[in-house]
Amino acid sequence: MEEILYAYWLSNLDGVGSATVRTLLEYAGSLEDIWKLTPAELNSGELKLKTPVKQLILSSRDESAVKRSYDDMLRSGIIFCHSRHPLYPQRLRNIYDPPLWIYAKGRLPDPEAMSIAIVGARNCSGYGRMMAEKLAQALARAGLPVISGMARGIDGIAQEAALEAGGYSCGVLGCGVDICYPEGNRKLYDMLCSSGGLISEYHPGVAPQSGQFPLRNRIISALSDIVIVVEARERSGSLITADQALEQGRDVYALPGRICDSLSQGCNRLIRQGAGVITSVQDFLKEIAVYHAPEEDRHPSADGCVRPQDVQLTLAASGLLSADEKKLLSVMDYYPKSVGVLQNGTGFDAVRLYPLLMQLSMKGYILQQGSHYMLKP
Repeated sequence: MEEILYAYWLSNLDGVGSATVRTLLEYAGSLEDIWKLTPAELNSGELKLKTPVKQLILSSRDESAVKRSYDDMLRSGIIFCHSRHPLYPQRLRNIYDPPLWIYAKGRLPDPEAMSIAIVGARNCSGYGRMMAEKLAQALARAGLPVISGMARGIDGIAQEAALEAGGYSCGVLGCGVDICYPEGNRKLYDMLCSSGGLISEYHPGVAPQSGQFPLRNRIISALSDIVIVVEARERSGSLITADQALEQGRDVYALPGRICDSLSQGCNRLIRQGAGVITSVQDFLKEIAVYHAPEEDRHPSADGCVRPQDVQLTLAASGLLSADEKKLLSVMDYYPKSVGVLQNGTGFDAVRLYPLLMQLSMKGYILQQGSHYMLKP
């Protein structure tokens, strides 16, 4: 058999985890040699295998059954690759505890494109929803892939917004890629299959279990250059992803929030610990274009993906504002402010202020809520 079939066989042995496979590899030397281990070798005290595991390895060695299962998987639209396969994402190779293999549906992320993860609370606020959508839309329009976990709340909101804006998104699952979880994200799941991608280290049919989701977070951060936390409580999976991102050498940004909001406590703690602060979508895009673009000129790849330098040029072209407009924006916030407060902050009278508010609204910089105005994320 080919090496990929030996890997596929091992990946489908329920109860044989990655630690056991690594022990077997160290002992046998290769995937093929694991297949060829004799009953006596499997009984070796060096391997310390439990009896059910040994029996499973021996009873599952049916070459025709493995090939048939593999072909059925390919026909279902799922691809499989192990860590030495050319399709295996390079970003995963050098992290701690890299997945031994991955299953995927749709397209894998472009290895040459800067990728951004957006994660956050499942029970998010209206503010968090709005910011996740705006960030994802802006990234998608700039050609930057959005990575997340297809979870309810911020994850799914960001991914759906990116896809609807015409961009690419990849969902990293804590179950098999043939399973839509949560079921409420069925629309997003179908969109990812057709216009984006899905990745899992678990074989098809593996049901979602709580212990599998913290593990998948290391893959979300590893596939990304930057992780953005939109909203998070003090203890949450989003902070686990942020911690793993820092361990992997990725940058972390957080959306600040009110100190009295529990959904902002995790983000505010990240900022206190040195995470980047997102104060506006445009400023964030400018920042990553400046600090994450390579020295040499970069151009769109053959697939049409826009690079960070193009983001910077687009923003420069759209950022022409008068001095008065800039002054007014400088005193505005993502929370609505009254005209009186804006007059006090700028020193402009009503005759001067109202035309500016109208101009900035038409240019898409601000929103009106009743008689109050706020920055448009």
